Amino acid sequence: MQRVAWMVGFGLILWGQAHAEPLIMDDEKLFDTLTQQLGAMADANQATDGNTLAKASKDAPTSVGVELPSVLQNADGYTAQVKSVFVIGSVFKCSKCEHWHPAASATAWCLTADGLMVTNHHVFEKAEGAAWGVCGVDGKVYRVLDIVATNAMDDVTVFRVDAKDLIPLTLGNAAEVGDKVSIISHPDHRCFFRSSGEVARYMKSPQRGPQPGSIRMSVTADFAQGSSGGPVFSADGAVVGMVSATQSIYYGPSKPDAKDQGPLQMVIKNCVPLAALRQITTAPATAASPE
Repeated sequence: MQRVAWMVGFGLILWGQAHAEPLIMDDEKLFDTLTQQLGAMADANQATDGNTLAKASKDAPTSVGVELPSVLQNADGYTAQVKSVFVIGSVFKCSKCEHWHPAASATAWCLTADGLMVTNHHVFEKAEGAAWGVCGVDGKVYRVLDIVATNAMDDVTVFRVDAKDLIPLTLGNAAEVGDKVSIISHPDHRCFFRSSGEVARYMKSPQRGPQPGSIRMSVTADFAQGSSGGPVFSADGAVVGMVSATQSIYYGPSKPDAKDQGPLQMVIKNCVPLAALRQITTAPATAASPE
């Protein structure tokens, strides 16, 4: 018979065995840590600045050969998966003081134990700031070293950080419409936020000029600014996609330059599909096409 005990005065309910305490996120402390350590790296001339990364993003090959983990290591839900997801950000100095300030942030996730990570191409496309790095749920900060591969059309970038012995995520099988999925990301500085939903559809974006349209996977799991690059997990904990962008639907004038768009009806959540993640990590490397 299971041991059942209640200790209301201490806020404890014990069912059979004690459960681990939930992870409590201190968003302000995490961003303060990231800002202070990136600022210290910049002061010591040990950081990679945004202009360097933006240029590297244009010149990087479109794919890189990577030995991906074949054994799923993050199947135990949020507590395991969150260790492989990171806040990515940068710092800058304004003209009014000598302090380092945090810039816009996004999400990245670990691809290999020796420091390869994945995020969106648009995160580095117009990067600025004096120092870039990532911060894990444990508060450890690692500097961004360089861009390894990037694909603008698919909105995927593989980059390297100065770290070892990380816990990589595992790429799974393509998710089907209706499959349950979850996302861990950092919407508007709400760090390591998990949302859930399902795959809503796959679609091809319109062709723009000579560039062919790209494939996107739409999901009902929620995300917002700061979520860019967040991994999309299948029910068994494998990565099946990555956050990319949102499309808002309004009831009202359809012209893009209309001042009154009417009330917001719906927000479509579009993600990079698994196929694009596999392509940038396994296809033969080629030079990036000039823009």
